[in-house]
Amino acid sequence: PHARSGHSYSLPASRRVTMAFLALSSTSSASCTLSLQARATRQSSAKPSSKRSSAVVCAQQRRESSGAAAAAESQTLGASLANAARCFTVSAAAAAVLLTAQPACAELNAREAARGGEFNRGSAQQFGGYDLRNEDVVGVYGKDLRLSNFTGAEMRGANLMGANLTGAYLMKATAFAANFAGANLSDALMDRAVLNNANFTDAILTRVVLTMSDLTGSKIDGADFSDAMLDVKQQQALCKYAAGTNSVTGVSTRKSLNCGGARGALASSPSRYMTDESGVKPEAAFDASRFSAYQ
Repeated sequence: PHARSGHSYSLPASRRVTMAFLALSSTSSASCTLSLQARATRQSSAKPSSKRSSAVVCAQQRRESSGAAAAAESQTLGASLANAARCFTVSAAAAAVLLTAQPACAELNAREAARGGEFNRGSAQQFGGYDLRNEDVVGVYGKDLRLSNFTGAEMRGANLMGANLTGAYLMKATAFAANFAGANLSDALMDRAVLNNANFTDAILTRVVLTMSDLTGSKIDGADFSDAMLDVKQQQALCKYAAGTNSVTGVSTRKSLNCGGARGALASSPSRYMTDESGVKPEAAFDASRFSAYQ
């Protein structure tokens, strides 16, 4: 600030920056001039015959300055690369820790298991993709297997006799010669499953989805297929030997399969109670609170 008529006065910021730049340029120019003079004196004393123009000397100085700037930039780049290498090393170490950790499993974790399954209460268990060949599933895990997941499980010869498999998932399961005798499979999803030679004697399969599943050679005496969805050709094949009456529902197996009637609607229609007012609506298998995440 300068005193002017007793008042304080300061230059604007842009003016100050301009003046500082000019001062720096003057200093650099003076320094260049002095350097040129000193170099000229040394050259004249050492080699009087070799004269260089001031332009050549300034060009050399500029090249030297550019070299110094390039060296500084190289150092900065080297530091950046070193920092990136350290970051990569840390990331690689973290990835190694993750890869060497325990593999993730499809089973319920301890907290979910303590709460009784994936719906807070109940019996839902996870067997998706499991190898249950000749396994006594009922003996090991109990009969209450409602909403349990057997998707893609290998279940050849497995024992599920008398199990409660209401709402279970058995899509793409391989259950060749598995024992489902007396089991309750109501509302189960069993599409695209291999069920050849499986035992469904006196089993309840109401509203089961069996589309694209193979039941060739399965035992169905007394099985109840009411409102089940299965392919027409499969239904016709089962009707060739269907017999018996279910001991729980009292429904004839042939009647549940609508043998001798128009069964083609099974392949694409929902359960009868949804389109026919005279149809019997099934009772709720679970309390509504079972599906709440807050209870």
